[in-house]
Amino acid sequence: MKDHGKHDFELIFVSFDKNENEFKEYTSEMPWPCLPFGNDTKDILGRKYEAEGIPHLVVVDENGEVITKDGVDGVRSDESGERYPWKPKSLSELWPEKILTKSGLVDSSTLDDKYLMLYFSAHWCPPCRSFTPVLSKAYTKLKAERDDFEIVFLSSDRDQASFDEYFEEMTFCALPYEEQEAKNGISKQIGIQGIPSLLILGPVPANGGERPLINKSLRGVIESGDFSDFPFHRKPYGALDQAGGDINDAKCLVVFHENGDDDEQKELIDVMKAVSEKCSDKTGMKFLWAMNPNGLAPQVRAAANLQKMSDDPTMIMLDLPDQGGYYVSKETDITIKNVMKFIEGPGDRQQL
Repeated sequence: MKDHGKHDFELIFVSFDKNENEFKEYTSEMPWPCLPFGNDTKDILGRKYEAEGIPHLVVVDENGEVITKDGVDGVRSDESGERYPWKPKSLSELWPEKILTKSGLVDSSTLDDKYLMLYFSAHWCPPCRSFTPVLSKAYTKLKAERDDFEIVFLSSDRDQASFDEYFEEMTFCALPYEEQEAKNGISKQIGIQGIPSLLILGPVPANGGERPLINKSLRGVIESGDFSDFPFHRKPYGALDQAGGDINDAKCLVVFHENGDDDEQKELIDVMKAVSEKCSDKTGMKFLWAMNPNGLAPQVRAAANLQKMSDDPTMIMLDLPDQGGYYVSKETDITIKNVMKFIEGPGDRQQL
């Protein structure tokens, strides 16, 4: 690409080598610039550009805005760089002209003025089969209250027969099974990493353009049965069981009080909401509570080597993006002041 002079670009290697000798040996084969070995910037870049595995090639424009995080596939499929910078298609470009309703095919444009929930699922997936009846009941309940939304199932089933059997159990719409290329493109464009996965997009803007992503993790909301906050804008606080990928993607302060009575738990929840407002400048930080003795609480307790449930609350700070770091507070009096103090000085870092 450089030799042909078709594109004005530069490539920078960010090393995840284990030692400097490996780094020197590897970079001796490279014609492009490299960050020095051991530079802390690699961790910042890794988190910013979601380098969850390697090789990982990100293309950014002159303003640092991401064009694609899937440069590896771009290079593999287009070694000459004819399609560089491999800008992925938008959702509107990928979306097919028709969707499948219980009455047959209809134009996708009939959904333009509605909120759109996308449900990625498959009949062969046990967690999907457990969640689908819950979602179908939620859809029916919510449709009785409002008609400004639709749910569309995007299938990962292995054949048409499996799709047909599974779709028969649903109360909502679907992409036709033959639109697998569109489904794969949409999954990739949105960044779906597992199923079942449920997200919500806003209506198509009045002046055209792309639907805005409102919330990428709706499964917990649906399972809670409380739909009063439709269209479910993401909040910086919430129950641990509804956090979805937040605990993996952001620094999270978590308060556990599974043995607390209703008043004690409500008081702690109010504290967490108030703290989240005070920390609105801490971009991306989440404030979670764990009041359910089941669900994710025992898993997080075990991973962080926390004591078993007691009559006192427990407060920790998870920083999984920082290579699995976490901090444990000795404070059991969970007030706004004490939570803020813990945030400002969490103490010794521990490792999951």
